[in-house]
Amino acid sequence: MIGKLGAIFRGDKQIGGFQDWTQETILTESSNQEGQTIHKFVSWKLTTQSYWLFDSVREVTVRLYPGGREYWEGKGYISSPIKKIYDTLIHEQLEIVGEGVMEGKAIES
Repeated sequence: MIGKLGAIFRGDKQIGGFQDWTQETILTESSNQEGQTIHKFVSWKLTTQSYWLFDSVREVTVRLYPGGREYWEGKGYISSPIKKIYDTLIHEQLEIVGEGVMEGKAIES
């Protein structure tokens, strides 16, 4: 999966974001509940081409916005070195490795 925009959270607070991302799915899982198929990425890795942060962090929750009325959300950790420059777009690659399931969710109006 690829996309243009994503967000980095600590708890419920957004502390950064990223642009031009690719998400590599290593293992997926699907289930059917009440006639609806639910897909989950059980193992994943995310690579971005640029990022920004408002605070230093390693363990994060990420949201991927591939377009449309949904997003994917999962917990992971930043495995690449990060610059301690805040509030500015950094044009360097950032890698986030998933720690569990990444689930698809609908954007609430």
